[in-house]
Amino acid sequence: MSRSYAGQTAADRAADRRARLIDVAFELVGTHGVSALGMRAVCRTAGLSQKFFYESFPDTDALLHTVYRAALTRLEHAVAPAAGDLRATFEAAAELMESDPRVCRILLIEPIADARLRTHVRDTVPALTRAALGDRVTGSPDDPATRMRFSTLFGALISLFIEWTEGSLGADRAAFADHATRVVVLLLGDGLIDATVPEVRIGPGTRPN
Repeated sequence: MSRSYAGQTAADRAADRRARLIDVAFELVGTHGVSALGMRAVCRTAGLSQKFFYESFPDTDALLHTVYRAALTRLEHAVAPAAGDLRATFEAAAELMESDPRVCRILLIEPIADARLRTHVRDTVPALTRAALGDRVTGSPDDPATRMRFSTLFGALISLFIEWTEGSLGADRAAFADHATRVVVLLLGDGLIDATVPEVRIGPGTRPN
């Protein structure tokens, strides 16, 4: 039976220390990038000794992946109410990244340069795609041709969300969501998304093929 101290058990205190390490790491990576995620910097900012770091994580790679997962969880929670509505999903994601640019940096900017995160992204992209597009996706994620199409799509969307978060695309979130939806239909409309996707017009009397 664990003894309590100041109303907390040993397990409670360990969980609290782990949460502090994650919060600090989230702030460091989300504000300064992966290069700022050193064990000493994390422990110093969290006010913990290195022995407590190893209590929760074997190394900084494990902490980095935990930070990535924490940012991904925030995104998943933000877009959950829009399940099945692609445009609403983009609008919810844009609102989250506008209010917390750290999420954008962790999920979209840092993986471009960091091989550890890039590998982690490759492992999570199929699930993210299915979550966003649901049963509309008809191509297999194991098919190289399908993966090339989605790589093109995600490259475009990553660029859009980075520019949006940095404030260079204006402040009309609805217009941003409309445009992101058009990008999906334009790039994947010919066979990878089925006919249940609502028509998205590009201009008067036109629609993507």
